[in-house]
Amino acid sequence: MKKIFTNKVFVLNFSAALLVIGSLAHYWMGYFHYDWSGDAWGTDDAYITYRYAENLANGNGIVFNPGDPVEGYSNLLYLLLLTPVFLVGASTHVYVVSVVLNICFGIGALYVFANYTRDKFGNTNGSLAAFVFVLTPPLWMWISSGMETILIVFLVLLLMVYIERIIEGAKDLRILSLLLICISMARADGFVIASIVIFYLFLKGCFREMWWSLMVVVCTLSAYSIWRLYYYGDLLPNTYYAKVSGPLIERVVFAVRQLWGISMNEGLFVYLLVAVLVFVQVFSNLYRKAQLENQQLFKFETVFIFAWIFYWIYIGADHFVERFLVVLYPLGLIALFRYIGSDLGGRGRIFIVSMLIILQLRMVVLDDRFLYTFHKYDRNIELGQMIKEEYEGKLLASDAAGKIPFYSGLQTIDMLGLNDRHIARIEPTFFEVGHNKFDPDYVLSLCPDLIVNWVKDRDMNLVRGVTRDKYEGFYRWAYLLNASRESKDVNIVNVSNVSLNDVQKLLDQEYSIAVLEKVKCKTLFD
Repeated sequence: MKKIFTNKVFVLNFSAALLVIGSLAHYWMGYFHYDWSGDAWGTDDAYITYRYAENLANGNGIVFNPGDPVEGYSNLLYLLLLTPVFLVGASTHVYVVSVVLNICFGIGALYVFANYTRDKFGNTNGSLAAFVFVLTPPLWMWISSGMETILIVFLVLLLMVYIERIIEGAKDLRILSLLLICISMARADGFVIASIVIFYLFLKGCFREMWWSLMVVVCTLSAYSIWRLYYYGDLLPNTYYAKVSGPLIERVVFAVRQLWGISMNEGLFVYLLVAVLVFVQVFSNLYRKAQLENQQLFKFETVFIFAWIFYWIYIGADHFVERFLVVLYPLGLIALFRYIGSDLGGRGRIFIVSMLIILQLRMVVLDDRFLYTFHKYDRNIELGQMIKEEYEGKLLASDAAGKIPFYSGLQTIDMLGLNDRHIARIEPTFFEVGHNKFDPDYVLSLCPDLIVNWVKDRDMNLVRGVTRDKYEGFYRWAYLLNASRESKDVNIVNVSNVSLNDVQKLLDQEYSIAVLEKVKCKTLFD
């Protein structure tokens, strides 16, 4: 057994195979949110990025709707990487391409992680760490989600490696500069990660490198902001206004509760506990003036874990649960092996590794996103394709801004404001992560031909403030969409000539999403 774990090539290849198998299994059979059929073939939000990339490839610019410049994406680098898919006419395969791209990033992250852990903790510990890393279900999920999450993990691990080389005396800052530029462009909040890097260099007394990194980040963000102001007319992305909102105390309470659930159900607890123990030891050493021991303890992964969680709690967590916390798994593993790995004997290693794997894999049993099936049903894709056939050239309003607009190809009003400047800037009175901004009167004033929205109750009111008294006389019910996890014989039911009683029966059968069709426009006099 020991010979197996000291065989670097075998361990790396075997771990990579496990990572690919886990990711492809979730791609083919798993879900990406507890709203199963809305996020079956990738997350709905991934298709927002695809729509921007498609418009760019078609010569319309980086926009959601042609002629309406709004920055409703948060991953420019990933968007640019996917644009060639549309340039070569492979738009129907963009999700598959994004999964393949993410698998490549995942293997890259594994390679960086495995080489780092073997170098720092020895062949056996490094191999065990790599094995635990690839048996992380959230990693499989977000590799196959169609989003940029694993790209961020890859870049953070590369940053950690090159920062340590600099601290150990390396003078060449070109790769660090490139990584800082990439992370700043990879996500709208990439500057937070860059700031953590700069702060860590400051803590380590690498002032020359810190000032250089600060200059690189400031120049990158300045150029990006000037371009954004010119292109979109805003200094900040529209996603900032749409998502970082609501009362702070409500955001914090929600995030802490979500963090507790993730920690307990997804195996993150052990890594967070290790980070806490390290911090306690650091402050204890400060009291005892044990500076040398602190230099060995206070590493990048510990600083990053606490800084990132602080940021994550401040913004109120995430609609997609652990998406932003996936990066903490490899960093937590590094922290664990750094601080206790050298003290473990053979049995200790077996116990720790077995415990970590069990705690992580129990998510597959506990989490409903792992209700694997060979017959996945994605309602938003099906509805988008139907709308494209029946309503070409119409104006759509939808609270799901990804798959339905992407597959229908219609001009779309994003009812939750991610891609709408007006709605994004509404001052909310409550907090619901990513879903607390809407303006039904504004949406109706734009006179969309179709409105797609969840049904709120049996009185025919819809969510997001679209009540019956607001739309009655101006819109009629055209279709009801099956919102359950399982596909039915008919998923989109025409209800234009169906009685109220029959409509309510359909609602009881989980046909919970309505498609309203315009009768006439609402005017100021109505």
